Amino acid sequence: MRRVLILTGPGDLHAFAVAEAIRAKGSEATIWHTGDFPGRARESVSIGHGKVDIKIDGLDLSLFNPEFDTVWRRRPYHVVPEEVLHPADRRFADAECIAFRRSLFGELAPQAFWVNPPEAAVRANRKLLQQRIALELGLEVPATLYTNNPLEIRDFLRTHGGQGVFKTFRPMAWRDGETAWQPYTSLLTEEKLVSDDLLSAVPGIYQALVPKAFEVRVTVMARCVLSAKILSQQTREGQLDWRKAYEEIVMEPFTLPPSIATCCIEVLKKLGIVFGCFDFIVTPQGSYVFLEVNEMGQFLFLEHYAGLPLLEAFSEFLLSASPDFEWSAGPAPLSYLSMRSRASELAEEAARHHVSPSDPSEWEGLK
Repeated sequence: MRRVLILTGPGDLHAFAVAEAIRAKGSEATIWHTGDFPGRARESVSIGHGKVDIKIDGLDLSLFNPEFDTVWRRRPYHVVPEEVLHPADRRFADAECIAFRRSLFGELAPQAFWVNPPEAAVRANRKLLQQRIALELGLEVPATLYTNNPLEIRDFLRTHGGQGVFKTFRPMAWRDGETAWQPYTSLLTEEKLVSDDLLSAVPGIYQALVPKAFEVRVTVMARCVLSAKILSQQTREGQLDWRKAYEEIVMEPFTLPPSIATCCIEVLKKLGIVFGCFDFIVTPQGSYVFLEVNEMGQFLFLEHYAGLPLLEAFSEFLLSASPDFEWSAGPAPLSYLSMRSRASELAEEAARHHVSPSDPSEWEGLK
């Protein structure tokens, strides 16, 4: 029987669905509600007498030098308990939690197969690194400027026909009183630019606008590649960013050209990870333009929209504990639909007892 540890929190329906699938296959799945730390959980690493001991004491989890076949580093986070700290001390406490957790995860279950390895996962989220690797492998990428220089931003827009798109370095959401903001890919012209002082205050990603025939979302598990065609240009709201059009979006299974699929696998290898969700634009001329890879992106929604057997494939991937995992659909695979109700019940129950992030930006790699 395989043992799988899942690092996440109560709001992550993906984690509960995958855990149920693993249990249905006769293996063991343990969910670590990482947000309980440091307020409701105690975590220790002790070194002495020639050994390293790790101890985790949570509300419903007790681990001592845990041994697992696979660790799914789904979406770990922590929540500093503001009620016990002076406001001036919270930033310090948060930084200490981050430093401790990075060390802890680096020593946890060293013999396990990690999806994805902690240090590599952090590195893999660097957009500039992703683009450089994609270029090295021969993939086409949009002309891109990473900067906080207003002069360069204006020159970039003029060079590309007076318009482009703006993206953030990581998915973020924030709130001010009753107003909430969550930026999507935005069309940008020089006339729409804010003041130079504001442009200088926050670096951003500026890209040339790439014409689209359709888009492709690619889920890569080691050597297994499953893709969905996203008909974003047939929507009213999602032509620039299909995530804004879930209610009207149409997706269907899609087979990538072998050369593009191979490049996706090689991108993961160069990043040092084994799982990632890729986004491509396919132009009217048939060119594939690499946008990004999210090392822990969402993927089960593709099963609902495009019929891809992702719950079955991903649970088998975790159980395989293999960086050379390959997969083909077998008889009567488990489906996300069959697991969703039970997963929702478990998530709701967990939310009553465990700490959730106060805002979505606290999830690592949220997208």
